[in-house]
Amino acid sequence: MANILDKIFDAKKAELEETRRKVSLAEVKNKIRDQRDVIPIGDALQASTEGSKIIAEIKRRTPFKGDLVEQFDPLGIARTYADGGATAISILTESRFFGGKLETVAEASQTVTVPLLRKDFIFAEYQVYESRACGADGFLLIATSLDKNQLKDLLELGKEIGLTALVETHHERDMEKAFHAGVELLGINNRDLTTGKTDLEISRRLLKETRGMDNLLLVCESGIDNRAQIDEFEGLGMHAFLIGESLMKADNISDKLQEFTGHGKTQPAR
Repeated sequence: MANILDKIFDAKKAELEETRRKVSLAEVKNKIRDQRDVIPIGDALQASTEGSKIIAEIKRRTPFKGDLVEQFDPLGIARTYADGGATAISILTESRFFGGKLETVAEASQTVTVPLLRKDFIFAEYQVYESRACGADGFLLIATSLDKNQLKDLLELGKEIGLTALVETHHERDMEKAFHAGVELLGINNRDLTTGKTDLEISRRLLKETRGMDNLLLVCESGIDNRAQIDEFEGLGMHAFLIGESLMKADNISDKLQEFTGHGKTQPAR
């Protein structure tokens, strides 16, 4: 029986066929010329700035928890994230299961000046070009759903057109694929995308696989909801944190982001 991740990819493949019929690859490539210059995500994550590096995510809903926010204003959220010190912004563009749209990336690229990560279920070269054509600075590759050669080819294509690939892993087999592909920006997703279950022990375990790999930028994904967790994982070697649900569901997104960056953290008594 197909799990939810398989269903999402199947739906995405059908959607892509329709998209290709409407917009040729040549047309997509032509649109790249109209985009602003790429803002390198890796440079932003390595910049010497105060506070923790947060990739703040815009996500309307999930197949596991339904709608996350009642009044969904993606550009307003993007501005809040940028003004609040987010290092980068992740935008979910999958429509059927997550309620996203590619146009949000294009609009955000003209609204904020921080790097934008297109987060979707990407498996084809067309989608990589599409990501650049809509103004993204990076894109997501889910190692679980790609074979090692496919992962490497898509990562390399991204480099050719100036985009950074965040390679998302969930277990040791994913890590092997990522290393084979020459990953530079490695995400460890604490959420099992086949069940929706989140377990921070995933990051604690998989971080051990990266020991001695000083060239890697490491991103902790999913399950972070308080400052203490960020402190812990920074101590274990994480460089950045991709956070969506905790921000989207917060009563005050700006305040929650400040907590995550550390700028809103209560200082200890002297």
